[in-house]
Amino acid sequence: MKKTILFLTLLLTLALFKPTSALAFSYYSTQSQKFDTSLSDKSNTIYSNPVKIYITQVTTDSDILLRDPAKWVKTLYYYSITRLHFSDLPYTYLLDENGIIYQGKEGGVGANPELREVEGAVTIGYMSNNSILSNRATDSLNQMVEEISSNWGISQLSVVKLNINQEEGKLSTITAEEISGEFANSVLEVLSGWEGYEAENLEYRARIEEVVHEEQLEIGERLKVKVKFKNNNDFIWFTDRDPVYISVKDGKESSFAINQEWESFSKPVSVSDKNILPGESVEVEFELEARVLLGEATESFELLKFEGKPFEGSSFDVKFEISRGEKQLVEVSSPTYNFVNIRECRWSSCKILDSADDGTVFILLGEEEGWYQVQYGADLVGWVSARYLVKI
Repeated sequence: MKKTILFLTLLLTLALFKPTSALAFSYYSTQSQKFDTSLSDKSNTIYSNPVKIYITQVTTDSDILLRDPAKWVKTLYYYSITRLHFSDLPYTYLLDENGIIYQGKEGGVGANPELREVEGAVTIGYMSNNSILSNRATDSLNQMVEEISSNWGISQLSVVKLNINQEEGKLSTITAEEISGEFANSVLEVLSGWEGYEAENLEYRARIEEVVHEEQLEIGERLKVKVKFKNNNDFIWFTDRDPVYISVKDGKESSFAINQEWESFSKPVSVSDKNILPGESVEVEFELEARVLLGEATESFELLKFEGKPFEGSSFDVKFEISRGEKQLVEVSSPTYNFVNIRECRWSSCKILDSADDGTVFILLGEEEGWYQVQYGADLVGWVSARYLVKI
């Protein structure tokens, strides 16, 4: 009977822990701790890219809380909400002497921990009146710091004291003050082998929810594409430092790229002005220009944040038909040079606007004295020597 009870207790304990795809270590989530999250308004939570780790000591005068860390965490939560009027706990995670980790603020890594004049801090609070880290806490802290810094590319770490600033009639704020002493020495000794990371090591997953565009267009026209995609991770996509791009698959340059409108010849558009929360969907629009081929066309795309690391599940195709309509077309045919120059006027001395390879198709607009006036983009017109073009 005792074995059965122990087994059920173990299952219950495991169920309360929340492992994430971003972090391998487990912790008691805000849901499992049964916080009354309706007490505060988190609609104005500010998110910023995590760039540093703060470790601070949390102490108490209560023997009851010392014996019951879970109750201590809950007490900290309600004190932060009801007495300090914070929107949440000012800690990202809390760690007790037994090495057990608790989720602090509900927003997780990247949510503003209400530190004045400080952005991007992951704050870890060690709950103990003892300034020397316990062995179990040491193991957990090592794992936390290593995984958080590795995932988010963090190379800065400080041991701090959190100072609560209270002014009558104003919301409380917190400032971080770097400290020395026994606790700081204990933490820094435990983390003496930590070197930090310069680059992220997260695995990004997305879901393409909708791709909308016309199925047919005439050569010389532009195809508007609208894409809706969803953050399929359980962590925030920060786009201020590293944008999320729509990219041609495998980074290839597109023959449908629009010069000076696409961000590059392989990336039509990016998201860089917002942080995308887990489960949040984003819509972007871009255009393709039908100026080279006739018939069926396909371009494949994917989401990209770092070169060579596309988001899992983010591939999509744009398929459409390019027709000639009533237009007279000409095709580049230059056996000697394999390309032609497009000029501003109909003389060899005129300014070169662009060039085009053999097989490129233009819309013919007019003919004058051995020169063809052609449309080589949606709003681009130039002149090409007639001997290098063939009517089709």
